Amino acid sequence: MSIEKHPPAQPQDSAPPPTPWQFVRLGDYRLPGPLGATAALERWASLKRIFGRGSEPELPPVKAEADLRALSQSRLQNLARPIDWRCAVPALNAVLAEWQQAAPVGEAVRFVIGQPHCGHAQILAQWAADHRAAVVEAPSVDRLLGDDGRWLDDWPAADRLWVLPNLEQCYLRHADGLGLVRSLLERAASGALGRGVIGCDSWAWAYLRRVWPLPQPAALTLQAFDGPRLSRYLAELVSCPGRDCLHFRNATTGKELRLEPGSGDAEVSPEVNYLAVHSRGNIGVALHSWRSALRAVPEQEQQVQPEAPAEVAASLPAAVPDAEVDDIVWVSTALREPVLPAEGGEAMVFLLHGLLLHNGLPASLLPELLPQPRHRIASCLLELQALGVVVMAGERWQVSVAAYSVVREFLRRRGFLRDDF
Repeated sequence: MSIEKHPPAQPQDSAPPPTPWQFVRLGDYRLPGPLGATAALERWASLKRIFGRGSEPELPPVKAEADLRALSQSRLQNLARPIDWRCAVPALNAVLAEWQQAAPVGEAVRFVIGQPHCGHAQILAQWAADHRAAVVEAPSVDRLLGDDGRWLDDWPAADRLWVLPNLEQCYLRHADGLGLVRSLLERAASGALGRGVIGCDSWAWAYLRRVWPLPQPAALTLQAFDGPRLSRYLAELVSCPGRDCLHFRNATTGKELRLEPGSGDAEVSPEVNYLAVHSRGNIGVALHSWRSALRAVPEQEQQVQPEAPAEVAASLPAAVPDAEVDDIVWVSTALREPVLPAEGGEAMVFLLHGLLLHNGLPASLLPELLPQPRHRIASCLLELQALGVVVMAGERWQVSVAAYSVVREFLRRRGFLRDDF
């Protein structure tokens, strides 16, 4: 990629580049293309085909994996800093503005549905702060299992705007863990709770629609980051000095990856488009994969290796001075997703499904919700943690962002209930 220099100044009447953040109705969510190629592109291994491998004789990579090193944290921060979810708030404002001014009859409550690792709770928390809305905390486990209605009795006054960021933490898939959320949804639908916004993880949303009817055609979600949207977003992340001469290059082919900071009609690099398809438009997953792929050569290496094919070497830049070595960032094509154990058994399947349905669970609750003994659950957790499949976030075990695509596909093949994304 080259991030080209921006024009000196834009005319005052020139529209700013479109933001990559957009909220749409659930029914308007569109998976990234190419159409008809999803099955072939779902596996990260198929990335090799996009990079030019197929029936042609396989050429040695321009940069072997062993010759590359991970970027320093400071360098990574300059090239692909973590997502600042506050950037999505203006887009949410845009779609909620009319509703906030005068909520239509029957729409006192709006729902915002977010995929795992897409920051719906953080976005709504910031939206609430901007609008001075009351933030409703999820009930404790004791209240959930005891169907303690005092949680609803303590709701903000009906004339005050409120936000419940995480509906997924307001129920448990347990015979005694659904009464409170049913009461909440009934009161919300009737308008008894006043005007508010409820955020919910997409997997919990899929489950709760089976527990209680949710006629919510106006529910919102973050639109998929397709190739052009993702390319624009990745370009906007680059904040290091000298960005005008920065180049991202495919470590296998040596070809340049183009990222577009504006709204131009330039073709999206196939690597970026594939990343959008592979992540199914999930920006959290896509950015994690991108950060994991960025590499550099040792400082002393400044030019093409002698064994690089002549036709590839010709496409590469000439040697650069020491001070500019880092102007080339190599994008590795090596697979970096956790691999699920082949003999995980039903303990692993039910554990992973339970974690996704609740967007994470504390270890103390797992024996109450899963059909396995405590010792087997603990053993399975430790094995999956060692493989990078699950992580501890605060006090809750969650499916890691690195493993999310793998786990989702794993559950799909076994016919388990999953989200609609």
